[in-house]
Amino acid sequence: MIERMSFLKAAENRESFFARIALLFPTRDPRYKAIERAYNYAKDAFREKYRDDGETRYFEHIRAVVLIMIDYLRIKDYTLIIDGILHDIVEDIPSWSIDRVDSEFGPQVALDIEWITKMTKSGLSKDRQEFIYHSRFPYAPRRFWLIKLPDRLHNMITLWTCPQEKILRKIEETKRHYLPYAERELILLHELEEAIEIIESRLKINGG
Repeated sequence: MIERMSFLKAAENRESFFARIALLFPTRDPRYKAIERAYNYAKDAFREKYRDDGETRYFEHIRAVVLIMIDYLRIKDYTLIIDGILHDIVEDIPSWSIDRVDSEFGPQVALDIEWITKMTKSGLSKDRQEFIYHSRFPYAPRRFWLIKLPDRLHNMITLWTCPQEKILRKIEETKRHYLPYAERELILLHELEEAIEIIESRLKINGG
């Protein structure tokens, strides 16, 4: 299944991304403009941030998640595309809040981002944040899973720069908290299972 996501290995940039958006909306359409504004905000907000390997720009992950949504899940709802672009912005960028998202993109996007965002700015311990976050999963709308499962899938297929302890933790977390809802919602279930199988096989080969 994952081989069908060859676009994740392609040389993607702003031009190739918006070529996709132009297939959905004319460039003067307010929906195109809103996606473009979200893209610009996220690109600027994550400009100095990198993934765990210290070399890959974090924005590459954000764009990859949206590509899974558009190219693989065939999502065309512009608010969901904006959700994908902004899915980490409140959690990771201090200057962004749910209220700011609401002001910029409206109540639907703000609600979606609030569902997606962990309470990292609450002063709670990380374990407590995770517990609260996962406890909401049974009540999460399908819109949440259309963003969160592509996010989880891309994180799983790019785990190899992480320490083995983190890899094993993410595998267990995915099995426990994500696969049941991938099955319930029929979103990326086989792809996540395949990603886990590949990781576990490689760990065995490497003596992990």
